[in-house]
Amino acid sequence: MRLKKQNGFTMMELLIVTVIIGLIAAMAVPDFVKSMQKLRWHGTGTDVMTSLRLARSYAISQQRQFGVVFDTSSNHITVFKDLVNPTAFTFEYGDSVVAQDSIEAKFDWFWASFTSGAVCFFPNGRASESGYIMASQYSDELYQMLSISVLAATGRVAIDYVEN
Repeated sequence: MRLKKQNGFTMMELLIVTVIIGLIAAMAVPDFVKSMQKLRWHGTGTDVMTSLRLARSYAISQQRQFGVVFDTSSNHITVFKDLVNPTAFTFEYGDSVVAQDSIEAKFDWFWASFTSGAVCFFPNGRASESGYIMASQYSDELYQMLSISVLAATGRVAIDYVEN
């Protein structure tokens, strides 16, 4: 009497495949966590740049002066319509708030080089002054820095990321 050959996997084969998959997953988790930190960081830089571009777009489309103020102590950004004292280039009581954003990333260092902590955009698209917004974040496995520049002559906003 002949025995029929049975198709399928043995328990030992399944166990070996499961162990191999587990080892590969364990090696990939640290890279995944680092990638998620980088994605959050890039999202934060994009949020800051979007606020600046929003103020410039409003200034051009509404033919009024709009600005962005940076509160570096509480990581807040406010886009405002400069109504009270347009020559001061600052956010004052009475200016109309267009948008506010709280930066979720925890910065070790956040700084804006603008004289009054704000930059304003004119109806022709130019900015009140050239300057930078810089931030950095440190962790055990990652150092990240971002720099956003505003050019007064054109109102151009650009972002650069530095990572290790």
